Amino acid sequence: MHDPLVVAFEIRRPWPTKRDSTGWRHWPSLVTVWHREPGGHDALTICQKRVQMPDGGWKYPRTWRWHVNHWKIQVHAMQELRRRLLTRCTWCGGRSRKGDAVDTSHSWDGPRSRWWQGECGLYHGNCSGIARAHSACVCADPITDGEGYGSCARCGKYRGFGWTEESLARMRELATVPRGQRRRRS
Repeated sequence: MHDPLVVAFEIRRPWPTKRDSTGWRHWPSLVTVWHREPGGHDALTICQKRVQMPDGGWKYPRTWRWHVNHWKIQVHAMQELRRRLLTRCTWCGGRSRKGDAVDTSHSWDGPRSRWWQGECGLYHGNCSGIARAHSACVCADPITDGEGYGSCARCGKYRGFGWTEESLARMRELATVPRGQRRRRS
């Protein structure tokens, strides 16, 4: 997949998170410095130059990391603050909270917004599932281009490949949730 960004380096925080069940600790990043390839080219196709060694082998120097004019700096605390204060769920309009983050997207290259505005096209995790169910074909007998998958001629929605009866039942259940509302916890 085409992506002009690659991580140049990270600055990790000096205190770890709590140990998980296996005993591992994790030091999350405070700052991530990305290298953006000029002209939107694929990552490291322009800046990473290979050098042939005297023995005929190839060496890839890592000088691309220090192309300061190609850097994009991501400060995770600022990103989290922006998401909590400004970003709203596209489906329900709710805020991002601890344990219920608005961090799920349905597109790879969504529209960019200004830093003082919330991010566009993000959902709560369960709102994303409900939105997908509303946009999917859940017909009992679909008329599709493929063998049971593809665009449905009855409803005009899309039926995914390999959906089982269990997944269709789950989609039908989620599609009963009214537009813009969340599912009640039981």
